[in-house]
Parts: sequence; structure tokens; C-alpha cells
Amino acid sequence: MDSETKPPLHFNNSGSGPLRVPGFDGIPLEYEFEIGQRFTHGAWENRKRKPFRLTAPEVHMLRLMERITEIKDWDQGVFDEDTLSAWRAQGAFCADRDSDMNQDIDVDLITMRTWLWCVAELQDKARLFHDTGHVVVLNSDSGVCKVDRVVTGALVHQLQDALSQLPRCSTHDLVDPSLHMLIYGRTTVLSHGGRVTLGGTPKLYPPSDRGQTAPTPDHPLSKLGSFPQVLKSKCRQFSSCYQWLPCDIEFAESSGTAVRIASYINNLHPMNIRAYASIEKLISLAIAPWNNVLVKGSQGRTPRRIYTYGVSNSEKAPFAEYPPKDLSPVVWNQQLTRRAWTSEEWESHCDKVKEYLRLPDVDPKYRVFPPEPDDPPQTQDLLSLMTPEMWASPHSVKRIVEAKWRRLHRFSYPEPGISYTYEDWKAGMTANPIFGPWKWEGKYEMTHNHEYYSVSLEDEFRQQGLQVIVRVFSIDLTANEPHYPGDQDFHVDGMLNEHIVATAHFCYSSDNITESRISYQQNDRLSLHGHQPDPLCIYKLYGTPPCLAVGEEPKALNLQTLGSVAVTSGRLLAWSNTLRYKKHPFSLLDPSRPGHQRCVVLWLVDPHYRICSTRNVPPQQHDWWRNAVLEDSTLLSTLPKELFDMVMNETGSWPMDLSEALAYKKRSEAEREGAREAQKSMFRNYSFWYDLEYC
Repeated sequence: MDSETKPPLHFNNSGSGPLRVPGFDGIPLEYEFEIGQRFTHGAWENRKRKPFRLTAPEVHMLRLMERITEIKDWDQGVFDEDTLSAWRAQGAFCADRDSDMNQDIDVDLITMRTWLWCVAELQDKARLFHDTGHVVVLNSDSGVCKVDRVVTGALVHQLQDALSQLPRCSTHDLVDPSLHMLIYGRTTVLSHGGRVTLGGTPKLYPPSDRGQTAPTPDHPLSKLGSFPQVLKSKCRQFSSCYQWLPCDIEFAESSGTAVRIASYINNLHPMNIRAYASIEKLISLAIAPWNNVLVKGSQGRTPRRIYTYGVSNSEKAPFAEYPPKDLSPVVWNQQLTRRAWTSEEWESHCDKVKEYLRLPDVDPKYRVFPPEPDDPPQTQDLLSLMTPEMWASPHSVKRIVEAKWRRLHRFSYPEPGISYTYEDWKAGMTANPIFGPWKWEGKYEMTHNHEYYSVSLEDEFRQQGLQVIVRVFSIDLTANEPHYPGDQDFHVDGMLNEHIVATAHFCYSSDNITESRISYQQNDRLSLHGHQPDPLCIYKLYGTPPCLAVGEEPKALNLQTLGSVAVTSGRLLAWSNTLRYKKHPFSLLDPSRPGHQRCVVLWLVDPHYRICSTRNVPPQQHDWWRNAVLEDSTLLSTLPKELFDMVMNETGSWPMDLSEALAYKKRSEAEREGAREAQKSMFRNYSFWYDLEYC
């Protein structure tokens, strides 16, 4: 253990003793393990944890491979040369994809070398798919695991049947973790010991002498004083008011991923035995996909396929080059005049310029320079633009040569397989960049090989089990409401004190809707340090919005959108919360009839922690408690109904009725929105020109 790394605190929510979790028993709400002692999340991490930004060609590689894994029988086609040739020749299945859903692919960047790498990688993905039924796509720092064949039709039907009768508790939610959550200063918690179990309704309510109202912890903002804004932004992502309540999950056997739910799912009554049984199976099936995508510590799961510090092996940056001297009618420090030329010399010079102007323009994505404000329109042919009067003017000739040079001066995007092979990449031998690094502030940036690692939740956490937050939602479209707007922006779910590190999203029913997709984005790091000192090329190389002019930053946040994945009925998607995500809009396919999408979402609490769960909180729903009293064989339950109702009326809404729960949900949602804004405020614009000028 590093001498500076503190040993982690021991948490315990088993009920065998006092509740020892963040926010209770003197443990600060904001307590966090060092990054090497836990899984990584995307809400807030140290800069060194952020993955390097991928080059534009690598992003298109990821999208190409994801797209191919959507083709029927792709796992067989990748081994068939004729099929591969047809896919390569078509290209159209890539080019017509919607850029609004982040699935567009620039086929020009899929060179033959790039294509062959993708084929080799897809063949390995297909072999794993044959063995596991899983395929990890958009895999760079982490990835998204698609599972199509593992969830059986029987389980899908079981979920549809068990969840079909659930009452809607909010606009879309059937099981809403924001209702009857842990409310500090309001919720009764078994903080001195004792547990809520599933052994029958009475066991949902242990003896009341063990419970006490959850104390309101100090908010970390109250401890900061005049600390930097970045720490304040992090602190705003903790809540001292609310926390979603996970259910506790135990492994059912001595090996494997079979599990049982050990404490109630908040807002899903345990009497719904079929729902519990089907969600148990779903959690069991989500464990292996989570293993595929969870990120431990500072290093991601997958190294870069294209590793470079520039676009050429020259110390001289492409933007520092100038038009060919022999085409300029005058040397820079000489006066522009025709007197130095004979008529024959000038005519010969203009002929050379005309040949230069006839050269085909380079695609704008390969150009080093953006057009100058006084350049002719980019679609205009420069040769036809020139009039006899302009040909007689050295100023005009010089201007048109420079405009043409800006259309021709180009760079080349790097390809995979140059500085290390695909086999090297699989072995982690990736320390050798294509170009660079260059010395920066007297030092060279260190390069490293990649160390692959695996995660096994079922082995590492078999004794203590897992904690999972469950949500079930149904988006129903009608002729009056035919459109689902999707998410406004990318985000990660949960407050920092909920310690969510992975998501599993399972669509158990979908009908009569247009394509539904989820896009994924990661917070990256990229600076000019070690790079070829050419911001114009760097911005294009890494796929940011281009500079509008030399010296002008494009005002792009350090966020990179990797691509998107389709949500289809029967498909489970799993991703690490190092990825931000956004659900895209969809609409009715046939406006004459209704449509829907229904999903179960499972959020994995980092199992290195324990947080307050439904094991520690007796259900707060008033109707649950009322029915439990009715079922209990006490004198109260033997009263005539009229007298029983009178007694119940005296209890009011205890523990909490729906109207009060909805009011807390509204406040919590406002707090969560504020946390998302605080998270977004921590992202910074790239500043290559600033680095070049001042560093």
C-alpha cells in the first residue's frame, strides 16, 4: 500500500450491530475511499483519472464496429471473406446514419489498414460472443456491454406479466426510487441494529425500539470555507437531505452469479413474488456484463488503438508552413510591383499559377487552415474567378495563391497498426506512439504500456453481497402524445453519496415506436503538452469543433461523444458510470395506434462501500404499513372494521403517504438537477492556443 494511502474505513449495514455507513455513526457523509481502493465513477474524479481523448479515426472505428454488431448474424459474417468484402464495398450502411444520434461514420477515415484492424477485433468479439452472449462496444476507457441472447424469452414474459399490474406512481415510473427514499431528519432507520427481511410481511417492521429518525448530517459545503470553486462543485453533488435506497443482494451459491434479493425493493411490495423472482434473475444476468465494463482505480479497461502526439514526425508544425515561394509574385520583404518582371516572365509566372489553381481541392477535413474572412466562397472555382484585371495585379495573384494554398495544405490522419500491431495492442504493448512526444517545458512526457485487468463481482464480494437500486419505467405514447423528448443532456445518475458505479438497462417490452438509442460520452483530458505544437491540426485530429481562425479556440468542452447503441426489446445494456449517457427522442411508428417502451434499470452501488439500504429502513409507505397491521395477529387486527378504521385514522399518514413522498421527490429532483449543473461546471474548454502562447 502507498505510504500516503489511508486504510479504508470498515462499513457495516448487516443489522448485527450499529449502522456504520457514510452519514451515520460519526462517518462523514462525503467520506470516500482513495481511487485505488474502489471502482471509478464519472461524477467527479481527479484529472489523472480522466482518459485521453481519442483521435477522430478511432471514434469512427468504434462506431463502425458497433454498427456491424447490429447486422444479423454478424458474428458469422466477420469470418466470411465474401461478406466482409461486401460490407467494405457497400460503405452505405455507415454513411447514411443519423449524426443527431451519434452514429454517423466517416468512411474516408476507414482506410484499408483501419478496416483490417476492425475486422481482427470484430473476430475476437465474435469468439467471445459465441462463448458468453455478450459483446462490448464503444470500448475505449470502458465500454457498453450488449446482451441479446442471454436473457431468455421466458424471463422477458415473466417480467412483462409480473410488472403489468403495477400502478403508475409518477409520469413514467412504475417503481420509482425517488419515492419514499431515505430522508434525513424524517425517515426512521434501524441505526442501532436490527434488520428488515423478506420473511413475511411482519418482518418488514422490526420492533420499533431499535429505530430512530435519521440524523441530518453536515453538508460538506458547510466545511469548505473559502476552498476553490472546483471543490464546491464536487460538494454540491452530495446530498445531506436525500438518498435512494438500494436493496441488498446476496449470492445464492458458493460460486457463480445466482443471487437472491435479501431486502425489499423500494416501492415494489415483496408480495409481488413473481416480480422479485424475475428481477433476481435479471440482476444475476447483469453481473457478468458489469464485470466487463467496471473501471478500477486510475486505469481504464482498454488502451488507445491510435496513439500519437501529432500528425507528422516534424518538429515544424503544419500551421507554421507557407505557400510555395515560386508561386508568390514577390518575396515577403519586397515591394509588390510589376516593374521587376518582363511581360514574358509575368505571363510565364501566371501560367504556373493557373496550373496550381487547377489542382483539385482537398476535402476540408484534411485542411490545416480554415478559410480567411476575405477568401472567396469555398464552393467557388478560383481559376474562373480571376479576371484579366486581377491577373494584371500582383496583389490579386498573391491573394488567390494563398487562398488556394489554404485549400491544398493538408495533413493526414494517423492509422492504427503503425507503431504497434493489433496483437501488440491485445497484449498491452502500447507505449510506442506513432509521432512524438515532443519536449515540453524541458521534459518529455512518459509513455506506458497498458495493464489489462479483470473484475469479478461474484468472487470479490461473495461474502458481503451487492447493493442495487431498482427503477422500472414505462414510456407510453398515444395520438395525443406521440413523441418522447429524450434527455436534454448527457449525465450520470445518482448523487455522490449514493456511490453508483454501473448501470444495467433492460428493455422488457417495446412496441410501435421509432428507433430508440442511448448515446455515450466521456470526460477526457487533452493538452498540447508533448504534442506537435499545431492547434489547428490537433483540434481536427481529435474531432473537436475546428478553429474558426488562427489563435481562436473553438470553445469545446473536454467531453468526447463516442457513439450510441440501440435499445431493443429483450436487450440488456450495461455500462460503467465513468460514461455519461443521454437517451434520444423517439416517436410513434404508426400514429393510428399507441406504442410504448418499458424498461428495468439497475444501478450498482460500489460494493467497496455499504450505504443505508432497505435492510436498515422499514418501509415508509402508509398503505404497506396499514396492510401489515391488518395481517398481524394482534388484538388490533381482530377489531371490527369500523373500529379498525377509526384507529387507523388517528395514525394519520404514518409512516408517509404518497402526497408527502411526491413533495420530497420534487425537492430531490431539483437538488439532483443542481448536482448535474455543478458537475457540468467542472468541465473545461480546450485551450491549445493559450498553451502554445503562455506555457
